[in-house]
Amino acid sequence: MKSKKIIALGLVAAMTIAMVTGCGGKKSESSNKTVTSQSEADEMVIGMNSDIIACDPAFAYDNNTNAVVDQITEGLLAYDQDNKLVSKLAKSWEQVDDVTYKYEIRDDVKFSDGTQMTADDVVFSLNRIKDPSVASYLNWMYANVDSIEKTGDWEVTVKLSTPDALWQYVPATTAGHVISQKFYEENKDDFGKPGTGIIGTGPYKFDSWTKDSEIVLSENENYWDKDNNAENAAKTLDYKIITEGTTLVSALQSGQVDLTMGLPTDQIPVIKKNDSLTITESDSFGTDYIAFNTQKAPFDDVNVRKAIYYALDRNQILDNITNGTVSEASASLINEALCTFNENDWKEYLKNVPDYEYNMEKAKEYLAKSSVPDGFECSIVCNQTATQNAEALLLQTALKELNITLNINKVTEDERVSTFMGGDGRNYDMIFCLWFSDFPDPAGNLNSVYPSTAGEEGGANAAVYNNSDVDTWLTEELASSDSTERTELMQKILDKVTDDVPYLVLDHPKVIMVTNSKVVEPKFSAEYQFNLFFKDFNLNK
Repeated sequence: MKSKKIIALGLVAAMTIAMVTGCGGKKSESSNKTVTSQSEADEMVIGMNSDIIACDPAFAYDNNTNAVVDQITEGLLAYDQDNKLVSKLAKSWEQVDDVTYKYEIRDDVKFSDGTQMTADDVVFSLNRIKDPSVASYLNWMYANVDSIEKTGDWEVTVKLSTPDALWQYVPATTAGHVISQKFYEENKDDFGKPGTGIIGTGPYKFDSWTKDSEIVLSENENYWDKDNNAENAAKTLDYKIITEGTTLVSALQSGQVDLTMGLPTDQIPVIKKNDSLTITESDSFGTDYIAFNTQKAPFDDVNVRKAIYYALDRNQILDNITNGTVSEASASLINEALCTFNENDWKEYLKNVPDYEYNMEKAKEYLAKSSVPDGFECSIVCNQTATQNAEALLLQTALKELNITLNINKVTEDERVSTFMGGDGRNYDMIFCLWFSDFPDPAGNLNSVYPSTAGEEGGANAAVYNNSDVDTWLTEELASSDSTERTELMQKILDKVTDDVPYLVLDHPKVIMVTNSKVVEPKFSAEYQFNLFFKDFNLNK
Protein backbone atom coordinates (compact mmCIF):
# COMPACT_ATOMS: atom_id res chain seq x y z
CA MET A 1 0.00 0.00 0.00
CA LYS A 2 1.06 3.54 -0.43
CA SER A 3 2.44 4.77 2.84
CA LYS A 4 -0.25 4.88 5.47
CA LYS A 5 -0.43 8.54 6.40
CA ILE A 6 -0.93 9.38 10.07
CA ILE A 7 -1.53 13.11 10.27
CA ALA A 8 -0.37 14.76 13.50
CA LEU A 9 -3.09 17.14 14.65
CA GLY A 10 -3.55 19.33 17.69
CA LEU A 11 -5.54 17.92 20.60
CA VAL A 12 -8.88 19.58 21.20
CA ALA A 13 -8.79 20.39 24.91
CA ALA A 14 -12.53 20.63 25.46
CA MET A 15 -13.18 17.21 23.94
CA THR A 16 -10.39 15.64 25.96
CA ILE A 17 -11.69 16.99 29.26
CA ALA A 18 -15.18 15.73 28.47
CA MET A 19 -13.87 12.26 27.69
CA VAL A 20 -11.63 11.69 30.67
CA THR A 21 -13.82 13.23 33.38
CA GLY A 22 -17.08 11.38 32.66
CA CYS A 23 -20.38 12.03 34.42
CA GLY A 24 -22.68 10.49 37.00
CA GLY A 25 -24.98 7.55 36.34
CA LYS A 26 -25.47 3.84 36.74
CA LYS A 27 -22.41 1.62 36.33
CA SER A 28 -22.82 -1.21 33.79
CA GLU A 29 -21.79 -4.63 35.11
CA SER A 30 -20.44 -5.66 31.72
CA SER A 31 -18.22 -2.66 31.14
CA ASN A 32 -16.13 -0.13 33.00
CA LYS A 33 -18.06 2.64 31.25
CA THR A 34 -20.80 4.62 32.93
CA VAL A 35 -24.09 4.01 31.11
CA THR A 36 -26.84 6.61 31.31
CA SER A 37 -29.27 5.43 28.61
CA GLN A 38 -30.10 2.63 26.18
CA SER A 39 -28.73 4.73 23.32
CA GLU A 40 -25.38 4.85 25.12
CA ALA A 41 -25.49 1.08 25.61
CA ASP A 42 -25.93 0.74 21.84
CA GLU A 43 -22.97 3.02 21.14
CA MET A 44 -19.34 2.09 20.55
CA VAL A 45 -16.78 4.84 21.15
CA ILE A 46 -13.63 4.53 19.07
CA GLY A 47 -10.47 6.44 19.92
CA MET A 48 -8.37 7.61 16.95
CA ASN A 49 -4.95 9.27 17.05
CA SER A 50 -5.72 11.68 14.19
CA ASP A 51 -8.63 13.03 12.18
CA ILE A 52 -9.65 11.54 8.84
CA ILE A 53 -8.61 12.97 5.46
CA ALA A 54 -12.13 12.99 3.98
CA CYS A 55 -15.31 10.97 4.28
CA ASP A 56 -14.72 9.65 0.78
CA PRO A 57 -13.39 6.29 -0.48
CA ALA A 58 -11.29 8.15 -3.06
CA PHE A 59 -9.12 9.37 -0.17
CA ALA A 60 -9.56 6.46 2.26
CA TYR A 61 -5.97 5.30 2.31
CA ASP A 62 -4.86 5.59 5.93
CA ASN A 63 -5.82 3.60 8.99
CA ASN A 64 -8.15 6.21 10.50
CA THR A 65 -9.95 7.32 7.33
CA ASN A 66 -10.49 3.69 6.34
CA ALA A 67 -11.88 2.83 9.80
CA VAL A 68 -14.68 5.36 9.14
CA VAL A 69 -15.29 5.03 5.40
CA ASP A 70 -15.35 1.21 5.48
CA GLN A 71 -18.52 1.40 7.59
CA ILE A 72 -20.36 3.71 5.17
CA THR A 73 -19.42 2.51 1.69
CA GLU A 74 -18.77 -0.97 0.32
CA GLY A 75 -16.86 -2.56 -2.54
CA LEU A 76 -17.92 -4.95 -5.27
CA LEU A 77 -15.91 -7.56 -3.37
CA ALA A 78 -14.54 -7.86 0.16
CA TYR A 79 -11.99 -9.85 2.15
CA ASP A 80 -13.10 -12.44 4.66
CA GLN A 81 -11.30 -13.20 7.93
CA ASP A 82 -8.89 -15.46 6.02
CA ASN A 83 -8.06 -12.59 3.62
CA LYS A 84 -9.84 -14.37 0.75
CA LEU A 85 -11.98 -12.54 -1.81
CA VAL A 86 -15.75 -12.87 -1.30
CA SER A 87 -18.84 -11.29 -2.88
CA LYS A 88 -20.16 -7.94 -1.66
CA LEU A 89 -22.04 -5.54 -3.96
CA ALA A 90 -21.21 -7.90 -6.83
CA LYS A 91 -22.98 -11.20 -6.19
CA SER A 92 -20.61 -12.95 -8.58
CA TRP A 93 -17.60 -12.19 -10.76
CA GLU A 94 -15.38 -13.90 -13.29
CA GLN A 95 -12.13 -13.34 -15.15
CA VAL A 96 -13.15 -13.92 -18.76
CA ASP A 97 -9.61 -13.72 -20.15
CA ASP A 98 -6.26 -12.16 -19.22
CA VAL A 99 -7.64 -8.62 -19.52
CA THR A 100 -11.41 -8.91 -19.00
CA TYR A 101 -13.32 -9.05 -15.68
CA LYS A 102 -17.12 -9.20 -15.41
CA TYR A 103 -19.11 -8.36 -12.28
CA GLU A 104 -22.79 -9.23 -11.75
CA ILE A 105 -24.17 -6.44 -9.56
CA ARG A 106 -26.77 -7.10 -6.85
CA ASP A 107 -30.21 -5.76 -7.71
CA ASP A 108 -31.47 -5.61 -4.10
CA VAL A 109 -29.16 -2.96 -2.65
CA LYS A 110 -30.30 0.47 -1.48
CA PHE A 111 -28.25 3.47 -0.46
CA SER A 112 -28.78 4.79 3.06
CA ASP A 113 -31.21 7.42 1.72
CA GLY A 114 -33.46 4.64 0.42
CA THR A 115 -32.66 5.02 -3.28
CA GLN A 116 -31.75 2.00 -5.42
CA MET A 117 -28.09 1.29 -6.17
CA THR A 118 -27.63 0.62 -9.90
CA ALA A 119 -24.90 -0.57 -12.24
CA ASP A 120 -24.62 3.07 -13.32
CA ASP A 121 -23.59 4.01 -9.77
CA VAL A 122 -20.92 1.30 -9.91
CA VAL A 123 -19.52 2.48 -13.24
CA PHE A 124 -19.55 6.08 -12.05
CA SER A 125 -17.81 5.26 -8.76
CA LEU A 126 -15.00 3.22 -10.33
CA ASN A 127 -14.44 5.71 -13.14
CA ARG A 128 -14.24 8.49 -10.56
CA ILE A 129 -11.30 6.77 -8.85
CA LYS A 130 -9.71 6.22 -12.28
CA ASP A 131 -10.10 9.90 -13.27
CA PRO A 132 -6.74 11.67 -12.73
CA SER A 133 -8.49 15.00 -12.11
CA VAL A 134 -10.05 13.61 -8.92
CA ALA A 135 -6.51 12.95 -7.60
CA SER A 136 -7.66 9.90 -5.65
CA TYR A 137 -4.97 8.37 -3.46
CA LEU A 138 -5.91 5.02 -5.02
CA ASN A 139 -5.79 6.13 -8.66
CA TRP A 140 -2.57 4.16 -9.20
CA MET A 141 -4.53 0.91 -8.85
CA TYR A 142 -6.22 1.78 -12.17
CA ALA A 143 -2.97 2.25 -14.09
CA ASN A 144 -3.66 -0.77 -16.30
CA VAL A 145 -7.42 -0.25 -16.66
CA ASP A 146 -8.54 0.60 -20.20
CA SER A 147 -12.30 0.86 -19.67
CA ILE A 148 -15.13 0.36 -17.16
CA GLU A 149 -18.53 -0.07 -18.78
CA LYS A 150 -22.08 -1.20 -18.10
CA THR A 151 -22.56 -4.28 -20.30
CA GLY A 152 -25.99 -5.34 -19.04
CA ASP A 153 -28.73 -4.10 -16.72
CA TRP A 154 -26.80 -5.52 -13.76
CA GLU A 155 -23.41 -6.26 -15.34
CA VAL A 156 -20.21 -4.21 -15.30
CA THR A 157 -17.14 -5.12 -17.36
CA VAL A 158 -13.60 -3.95 -16.68
CA LYS A 159 -11.10 -4.16 -19.53
CA LEU A 160 -7.38 -3.94 -18.80
CA SER A 161 -4.82 -2.58 -21.24
CA THR A 162 -2.38 -5.28 -20.17
CA PRO A 163 -2.63 -8.31 -17.86
CA ASP A 164 -2.36 -7.32 -14.19
CA ALA A 165 -2.31 -10.05 -11.53
CA LEU A 166 -3.15 -7.51 -8.82
CA TRP A 167 -6.34 -6.14 -10.39
CA GLN A 168 -8.38 -9.03 -8.97
CA TYR A 169 -7.98 -7.49 -5.50
CA VAL A 170 -8.80 -3.86 -6.32
CA PRO A 171 -12.63 -4.16 -6.08
CA ALA A 172 -12.17 -5.29 -2.46
CA THR A 173 -10.29 -2.11 -1.52
CA THR A 174 -11.70 1.38 -1.11
CA ALA A 175 -10.73 1.86 -4.79
CA GLY A 176 -13.73 -0.38 -5.54
CA HIS A 177 -16.26 1.24 -3.19
CA VAL A 178 -19.57 2.51 -4.56
CA ILE A 179 -21.14 5.90 -3.84
CA SER A 180 -24.45 7.45 -4.89
CA GLN A 181 -23.87 9.22 -8.19
CA LYS A 182 -26.95 11.41 -7.62
CA PHE A 183 -25.77 12.56 -4.18
CA TYR A 184 -22.27 13.24 -5.48
CA GLU A 185 -23.48 15.34 -8.39
CA GLU A 186 -25.81 17.32 -6.11
CA ASN A 187 -23.00 17.98 -3.60
CA LYS A 188 -19.87 17.84 -5.75
CA ASP A 189 -18.12 20.87 -4.24
CA ASP A 190 -18.59 19.73 -0.64
CA PHE A 191 -18.74 15.96 -1.09
CA GLY A 192 -17.03 14.08 1.73
CA LYS A 193 -16.55 17.22 3.82
CA PRO A 194 -17.80 17.74 7.40
CA GLY A 195 -20.97 19.61 6.52
CA THR A 196 -22.07 17.21 3.77
CA GLY A 197 -20.64 13.75 4.23
CA ILE A 198 -21.45 10.90 1.88
CA ILE A 199 -24.18 8.45 0.89
CA GLY A 200 -23.22 4.78 0.67
CA THR A 201 -24.66 1.27 0.96
CA GLY A 202 -22.88 0.22 4.18
CA PRO A 203 -24.31 -0.77 7.57
CA TYR A 204 -23.78 2.75 8.96
CA LYS A 205 -24.56 6.21 7.61
CA PHE A 206 -22.88 9.55 8.04
CA ASP A 207 -24.36 11.75 10.80
CA SER A 208 -21.79 14.41 11.67
CA TRP A 209 -18.12 15.32 11.59
CA THR A 210 -16.56 18.00 13.81
CA LYS A 211 -13.03 18.55 12.54
CA ASP A 212 -10.22 17.44 14.86
CA SER A 213 -12.79 16.33 17.43
CA GLU A 214 -15.52 13.79 16.61
CA ILE A 215 -17.22 11.76 13.87
CA VAL A 216 -20.62 10.13 14.44
CA LEU A 217 -22.21 7.37 12.34
CA SER A 218 -25.60 5.77 12.96
CA GLU A 219 -27.30 2.56 11.92
CA ASN A 220 -28.39 2.40 8.26
CA GLU A 221 -32.01 1.25 8.43
CA ASN A 222 -31.91 0.50 4.69
CA TYR A 223 -28.89 -1.80 4.88
CA TRP A 224 -29.28 -4.66 2.42
CA ASP A 225 -27.31 -7.26 4.44
CA LYS A 226 -28.70 -6.69 7.94
CA ASP A 227 -29.15 -10.42 8.58
CA ASN A 228 -25.38 -10.80 8.67
CA ASN A 229 -24.78 -8.11 11.28
CA ALA A 230 -23.64 -9.26 14.72
CA GLU A 231 -26.58 -9.90 17.02
CA ASN A 232 -25.60 -7.04 19.34
CA ALA A 233 -23.86 -4.76 16.88
CA ALA A 234 -23.53 -1.10 17.81
CA LYS A 235 -26.26 1.19 16.51
CA THR A 236 -24.02 4.25 16.81
CA LEU A 237 -20.29 4.65 16.19
CA ASP A 238 -18.73 7.66 17.91
CA TYR A 239 -15.13 8.34 16.83
CA LYS A 240 -13.14 10.57 19.20
CA ILE A 241 -9.90 12.11 17.94
CA ILE A 242 -7.24 11.96 20.69
CA THR A 243 -3.76 12.69 19.43
CA GLU A 244 -1.86 12.27 22.70
CA GLY A 245 -1.06 8.69 23.71
CA THR A 246 -1.36 9.04 27.48
CA THR A 247 -4.70 10.83 27.13
CA LEU A 248 -5.97 8.00 24.95
CA VAL A 249 -4.89 5.48 27.60
CA SER A 250 -6.70 7.49 30.27
CA ALA A 251 -9.87 7.48 28.15
CA LEU A 252 -9.62 3.70 27.74
CA GLN A 253 -9.05 3.17 31.46
CA SER A 254 -11.98 5.38 32.44
CA GLY A 255 -14.30 3.62 29.97
CA GLN A 256 -14.91 6.72 27.89
CA VAL A 257 -13.35 4.97 24.90
CA ASP A 258 -14.31 1.37 24.08
CA LEU A 259 -11.81 0.58 21.34
CA THR A 260 -8.67 1.91 19.69
CA MET A 261 -6.09 0.79 17.15
CA GLY A 262 -3.98 3.92 17.43
CA LEU A 263 -2.11 3.32 20.68
CA PRO A 264 1.64 4.17 20.73
CA THR A 265 3.79 1.11 21.45
CA ASP A 266 5.29 2.73 24.55
CA GLN A 267 1.80 2.70 26.13
CA ILE A 268 1.31 -1.07 25.74
CA PRO A 269 2.88 -1.90 29.17
CA VAL A 270 0.37 0.47 30.81
CA ILE A 271 -2.53 -1.28 29.06
CA LYS A 272 -1.28 -4.73 30.07
CA LYS A 273 -1.51 -3.75 33.75
CA ASN A 274 -5.23 -3.02 33.44
CA ASP A 275 -7.38 -6.16 33.80
CA SER A 276 -10.44 -4.42 32.34
CA LEU A 277 -8.72 -3.91 28.97
CA THR A 278 -7.97 -6.54 26.34
CA ILE A 279 -5.29 -6.50 23.65
CA THR A 280 -6.20 -8.39 20.49
CA GLU A 281 -3.60 -8.81 17.78
CA SER A 282 -3.14 -10.20 14.29
CA ASP A 283 -0.26 -10.54 11.90
CA SER A 284 -0.23 -7.81 9.28
CA PHE A 285 0.97 -7.34 5.73
CA GLY A 286 3.31 -4.63 6.98
CA THR A 287 7.07 -4.20 7.29
CA ASP A 288 9.15 -1.69 9.24
CA TYR A 289 12.44 -0.98 7.51
CA ILE A 290 15.16 1.57 6.79
CA ALA A 291 15.81 2.68 3.22
CA PHE A 292 19.35 3.45 2.07
CA ASN A 293 19.52 6.10 -0.64
CA THR A 294 21.34 3.93 -3.18
CA GLN A 295 21.88 6.87 -5.55
CA LYS A 296 23.85 8.87 -3.00
CA ALA A 297 27.45 8.21 -1.90
CA PRO A 298 28.53 6.27 0.07
CA PHE A 299 25.21 4.37 0.10
CA ASP A 300 25.66 3.57 -3.59
CA ASP A 301 28.25 1.05 -2.33
CA VAL A 302 26.64 -2.29 -1.40
CA ASN A 303 29.49 -2.97 1.04
CA VAL A 304 28.50 0.08 3.07
CA ARG A 305 24.88 -1.07 3.17
CA LYS A 306 25.84 -4.57 4.28
CA ALA A 307 28.21 -3.18 6.95
CA ILE A 308 25.38 -1.15 8.49
CA TYR A 309 22.96 -4.09 8.28
CA TYR A 310 25.35 -6.41 10.15
CA ALA A 311 26.10 -3.71 12.75
CA LEU A 312 22.50 -3.39 13.97
CA ASP A 313 21.35 -5.84 16.63
CA ARG A 314 17.66 -6.12 15.68
CA ASN A 315 16.98 -8.43 18.62
CA GLN A 316 17.30 -5.38 20.87
CA ILE A 317 14.40 -3.82 19.01
CA LEU A 318 12.25 -6.87 19.68
CA ASP A 319 13.37 -7.25 23.29
CA ASN A 320 13.59 -3.65 24.50
CA ILE A 321 11.70 -1.25 22.25
CA THR A 322 8.57 -2.57 20.56
CA ASN A 323 6.80 -4.19 23.55
CA GLY A 324 5.60 -7.26 21.67
CA THR A 325 3.89 -5.27 18.91
CA VAL A 326 6.05 -6.66 16.11
CA SER A 327 7.27 -10.04 14.90
CA GLU A 328 10.77 -11.02 13.84
CA ALA A 329 11.78 -10.45 10.22
CA SER A 330 14.45 -11.82 7.92
CA ALA A 331 16.01 -9.66 5.20
CA SER A 332 12.82 -10.12 3.15
CA LEU A 333 9.90 -7.69 3.08
CA ILE A 334 7.62 -10.72 2.80
CA ASN A 335 6.20 -12.55 5.81
CA GLU A 336 4.03 -15.66 5.97
CA ALA A 337 0.82 -13.63 6.26
CA LEU A 338 1.33 -12.53 2.64
CA CYS A 339 1.86 -16.07 1.35
CA THR A 340 -1.74 -16.67 0.30
CA PHE A 341 -0.99 -18.99 -2.64
CA ASN A 342 1.66 -21.66 -3.22
CA GLU A 343 1.93 -21.52 0.55
CA ASN A 344 4.28 -24.47 1.01
CA ASP A 345 6.73 -23.10 -1.55
CA TRP A 346 6.67 -19.71 0.14
CA LYS A 347 7.09 -21.08 3.64
CA GLU A 348 10.07 -23.17 2.55
CA TYR A 349 11.59 -20.17 0.79
CA LEU A 350 11.16 -17.85 3.76
CA LYS A 351 12.58 -20.45 6.12
CA ASN A 352 15.82 -20.47 4.11
CA VAL A 353 16.05 -16.84 2.97
CA PRO A 354 19.45 -15.29 3.80
CA ASP A 355 19.61 -12.79 6.63
CA TYR A 356 22.02 -10.24 8.06
CA GLU A 357 22.10 -11.28 11.69
CA TYR A 358 24.03 -9.04 14.06
CA ASN A 359 27.75 -9.60 13.54
CA MET A 360 30.09 -6.67 14.23
CA GLU A 361 33.11 -8.50 12.82
CA LYS A 362 31.36 -8.97 9.48
CA ALA A 363 30.26 -5.35 9.61
CA LYS A 364 33.88 -4.25 9.96
CA GLU A 365 34.96 -6.58 7.14
CA TYR A 366 32.42 -5.11 4.71
CA LEU A 367 33.26 -1.53 5.65
CA ALA A 368 36.99 -2.27 5.21
CA LYS A 369 36.45 -3.25 1.57
CA SER A 370 34.08 -0.35 0.89
CA SER A 371 34.78 3.07 -0.61
CA VAL A 372 34.89 4.57 2.92
CA PRO A 373 36.92 2.11 5.04
CA ASP A 374 37.73 4.73 7.70
CA GLY A 375 34.11 5.66 8.32
CA PHE A 376 32.02 8.72 7.45
CA GLU A 377 29.23 11.02 8.64
CA CYS A 378 25.60 10.62 7.57
CA SER A 379 22.03 11.18 8.75
CA ILE A 380 18.74 9.33 9.09
CA VAL A 381 15.18 10.71 8.94
CA CYS A 382 12.72 9.47 11.58
CA ASN A 383 9.44 10.66 13.03
CA GLN A 384 8.95 11.82 16.61
CA THR A 385 7.50 8.61 18.04
CA ALA A 386 9.25 6.95 20.95
CA THR A 387 9.74 3.78 18.89
CA GLN A 388 11.53 5.31 15.90
CA ASN A 389 13.60 7.54 18.16
CA ALA A 390 14.76 4.57 20.23
CA GLU A 391 15.61 2.61 17.09
CA ALA A 392 17.53 5.54 15.64
CA LEU A 393 19.55 5.88 18.85
CA LEU A 394 20.27 2.13 18.81
CA LEU A 395 21.62 2.41 15.26
CA GLN A 396 23.56 5.55 16.12
CA THR A 397 25.32 3.75 18.98
CA ALA A 398 26.05 0.66 16.88
CA LEU A 399 27.63 2.67 14.05
CA LYS A 400 30.06 4.41 16.38
CA GLU A 401 32.02 1.15 16.48
CA LEU A 402 32.48 1.47 12.71
CA ASN A 403 33.56 5.11 13.04
CA ILE A 404 30.32 6.16 11.35
CA THR A 405 28.75 9.29 12.83
CA LEU A 406 24.98 9.12 12.47
CA ASN A 407 22.96 12.31 12.88
CA ILE A 408 19.26 11.86 13.66
CA ASN A 409 16.86 14.17 11.82
CA LYS A 410 13.53 14.14 13.69
CA VAL A 411 10.50 15.33 11.74
CA THR A 412 6.72 15.11 12.06
CA GLU A 413 5.06 12.01 10.67
CA ASP A 414 3.56 14.11 7.87
CA GLU A 415 7.04 15.31 6.92
CA ARG A 416 8.48 11.80 7.09
CA VAL A 417 5.74 10.49 4.79
CA SER A 418 6.33 13.35 2.35
CA THR A 419 10.07 12.68 2.36
CA PHE A 420 9.48 8.93 1.96
CA MET A 421 7.38 9.65 -1.13
CA GLY A 422 10.15 11.81 -2.63
CA GLY A 423 8.74 15.15 -1.51
CA ASP A 424 12.18 16.74 -1.03
CA GLY A 425 13.78 15.24 -4.13
CA ARG A 426 15.18 12.23 -2.21
CA ASN A 427 17.62 14.48 -0.38
CA TYR A 428 18.39 12.08 2.47
CA ASP A 429 20.91 9.37 3.35
CA MET A 430 18.61 6.97 5.18
CA ILE A 431 14.97 7.09 6.23
CA PHE A 432 12.65 5.01 8.41
CA CYS A 433 9.85 3.43 6.38
CA LEU A 434 6.63 1.50 6.93
CA TRP A 435 4.79 -0.31 4.15
CA PHE A 436 1.56 -2.32 4.23
CA SER A 437 0.62 -4.34 1.18
CA ASP A 438 -2.79 -3.35 -0.15
CA PHE A 439 -3.38 -6.91 -1.26
CA PRO A 440 -3.02 -10.41 0.24
CA ASP A 441 -0.26 -11.10 -2.26
CA PRO A 442 3.56 -10.76 -2.04
CA ALA A 443 3.47 -8.62 -5.18
CA GLY A 444 1.63 -5.98 -3.18
CA ASN A 445 4.98 -5.21 -1.57
CA LEU A 446 7.41 -6.02 -4.37
CA ASN A 447 5.63 -4.08 -7.10
CA SER A 448 5.49 -1.01 -4.88
CA VAL A 449 8.94 -0.57 -3.33
CA TYR A 450 11.33 -2.00 -5.95
CA PRO A 451 10.40 -0.70 -9.45
CA SER A 452 12.85 1.95 -10.63
CA THR A 453 9.94 4.14 -11.73
CA ALA A 454 8.73 4.20 -8.10
CA GLY A 455 11.89 6.11 -7.16
CA GLU A 456 10.36 9.23 -8.66
CA GLU A 457 8.32 11.68 -6.60
CA GLY A 458 5.10 10.05 -5.45
CA GLY A 459 6.61 6.57 -5.56
CA ALA A 460 7.40 4.23 -2.67
CA ASN A 461 10.91 3.20 -3.80
CA ALA A 462 12.58 5.21 -1.04
CA ALA A 463 15.92 3.50 -1.73
CA VAL A 464 15.78 4.85 -5.32
CA TYR A 465 16.80 1.30 -6.20
CA ASN A 466 17.42 0.72 -9.91
CA ASN A 467 18.05 -2.71 -11.37
CA SER A 468 16.99 -3.54 -14.93
CA ASP A 469 16.67 -7.28 -14.23
CA VAL A 470 14.39 -6.64 -11.27
CA ASP A 471 12.27 -4.26 -13.36
CA THR A 472 11.91 -6.93 -16.05
CA TRP A 473 11.00 -9.67 -13.59
CA LEU A 474 8.45 -7.41 -11.87
CA THR A 475 6.75 -6.73 -15.22
CA GLU A 476 6.73 -10.42 -16.13
CA GLU A 477 5.35 -11.41 -12.74
CA LEU A 478 2.52 -8.89 -12.90
CA ALA A 479 1.52 -10.06 -16.39
CA SER A 480 1.40 -13.74 -15.43
CA SER A 481 -1.79 -15.52 -14.41
CA ASP A 482 0.08 -18.66 -13.35
CA SER A 483 0.64 -18.73 -9.59
CA THR A 484 3.67 -21.02 -9.81
CA GLU A 485 5.34 -18.82 -12.39
CA ARG A 486 4.57 -15.74 -10.33
CA THR A 487 6.02 -17.37 -7.21
CA GLU A 488 9.24 -18.32 -9.02
CA LEU A 489 9.66 -14.81 -10.43
CA MET A 490 9.01 -13.13 -7.07
CA GLN A 491 11.49 -15.38 -5.31
CA LYS A 492 14.03 -14.58 -8.03
CA ILE A 493 13.45 -10.90 -7.32
CA LEU A 494 13.84 -11.44 -3.59
CA ASP A 495 17.12 -13.31 -4.08
CA LYS A 496 18.50 -10.35 -6.00
CA VAL A 497 17.30 -7.57 -3.70
CA THR A 498 18.34 -9.48 -0.58
CA ASP A 499 21.90 -9.48 -1.93
CA ASP A 500 21.72 -5.82 -3.00
CA VAL A 501 20.19 -4.69 0.35
CA PRO A 502 18.52 -1.42 -0.66
CA TYR A 503 16.49 -1.84 2.53
CA LEU A 504 17.39 -2.84 6.09
CA VAL A 505 14.35 -4.82 7.27
CA LEU A 506 13.59 -4.28 10.96
CA ASP A 507 10.42 -6.25 11.75
CA HIS A 508 6.84 -6.96 10.79
CA PRO A 509 4.36 -4.88 12.84
CA LYS A 510 1.30 -6.60 14.24
CA VAL A 511 -2.22 -5.22 14.07
CA ILE A 512 -3.03 -4.24 17.66
CA MET A 513 -6.51 -3.46 18.97
CA VAL A 514 -7.30 -2.49 22.55
CA THR A 515 -10.88 -2.89 23.84
CA ASN A 516 -12.71 -2.68 27.11
CA SER A 517 -15.18 -5.30 28.32
CA LYS A 518 -18.06 -3.72 26.40
CA VAL A 519 -16.64 -5.07 23.12
CA VAL A 520 -16.90 -8.83 22.64
CA GLU A 521 -14.45 -10.82 20.48
CA PRO A 522 -13.45 -8.18 17.92
CA LYS A 523 -12.88 -9.61 14.44
CA PHE A 524 -10.14 -8.37 12.12
CA SER A 525 -7.26 -9.80 10.14
CA ALA A 526 -4.03 -8.89 8.36
CA GLU A 527 -6.08 -7.08 5.68
CA TYR A 528 -7.71 -4.97 8.39
CA GLN A 529 -7.45 -1.64 6.57
CA PHE A 530 -10.08 -2.84 4.08
CA ASN A 531 -12.07 -5.34 6.15
CA LEU A 532 -12.48 -3.73 9.57
CA PHE A 533 -16.27 -3.98 9.82
CA PHE A 534 -17.73 -2.85 13.13
CA LYS A 535 -21.07 -4.43 12.21
CA ASP A 536 -19.37 -7.74 13.05
CA PHE A 537 -18.50 -6.66 16.62
CA ASN A 538 -20.86 -7.66 19.43
CA LEU A 539 -21.40 -5.37 22.41
CA ASN A 540 -22.17 -6.33 25.99
CA LYS A 541 -25.36 -4.36 26.67
